Amino acid sequence: MGKHVLPQTPKPMPTPAQLAAATAGMARPFALAGCRGETAAQNKEPDFGVHGTPRAVGETLEALRARLQGRELHVFVHGYNLSAQESLRSGHDFFARLQAALVRDGVDTATVDYLLFTWPGDTGTLHFDNAQAYAQHSGVALFQLLHGLGARHVAVTTHSLGAHVALRAAAILGERGFHHRPTNRIDRVLLLGASVEDDVFERPQRQEEYHFPEAAFGIRQLHISASRADDVLSGPFRINESDAALGMAGPESMTPLQSLARRVRELSGGSEDFSFELHDFSPSSATIMNPALHVRSHADYWRQAEQLDYYVDRLR
Repeated sequence: MGKHVLPQTPKPMPTPAQLAAATAGMARPFALAGCRGETAAQNKEPDFGVHGTPRAVGETLEALRARLQGRELHVFVHGYNLSAQESLRSGHDFFARLQAALVRDGVDTATVDYLLFTWPGDTGTLHFDNAQAYAQHSGVALFQLLHGLGARHVAVTTHSLGAHVALRAAAILGERGFHHRPTNRIDRVLLLGASVEDDVFERPQRQEEYHFPEAAFGIRQLHISASRADDVLSGPFRINESDAALGMAGPESMTPLQSLARRVRELSGGSEDFSFELHDFSPSSATIMNPALHVRSHADYWRQAEQLDYYVDRLR
């Protein structure tokens, strides 16, 4: 789509000074990790050696891991075409609102930490395919970050194409679990406006498809948001992918997820579960009556306090 326009080179990782500026004045500042290159030159093409490796900002990965031991961790993975600086603003907006929602819910946030995961999805508005290639590598970096992290409770919220990153990470976690290797599962995943195909939990029919049925083995509880009013998913995504988005009306069929839930329980000998829930935030929703929860555009997922209050109950 739009290949006559050259793709942009994604921006490098933010600096510690940029992170400090973005988190100044927050009740609980967020940590920053990701898989952008240290320089723009490293981001010219998707590179597994660069974009499959996590790095932290302002501290070492080892220090970050040690600090998160035994904590409740909320991770936010931003979406497509956000620069490094824009991802910081998005993280600030989301975590400030999540913090307020947790306080309203009576949570002692002294035991809670926030982490923004930034990845090189800023390839330009007409180069979604390029961003998908970066997202595929970025999922490996997120897996490397979460694997054996030691946090008491891990909840991951994604927006847009960030779903690709998180589902790839969960699929790798799941594959490790399937082969009885030491691993951990993500406790909660919330997909907001997921810009992945609606059959993403089915086996791919073509080699170039990005499907992640193994993700069920890496997630304990999955929440999928949907809105038929999402302007990006109902328009540009459908045109580019020639398929419906998961975040528009939910999965093409619930049968694969139901089957996966049974398999997780069978293969774990009944010690583990996988559950999932679809939340229809369409203005015409038959199940969600509160207009403050309705999503009317691709950027409309956490503008209302009621939305964050709703998410908190699913993330903990």
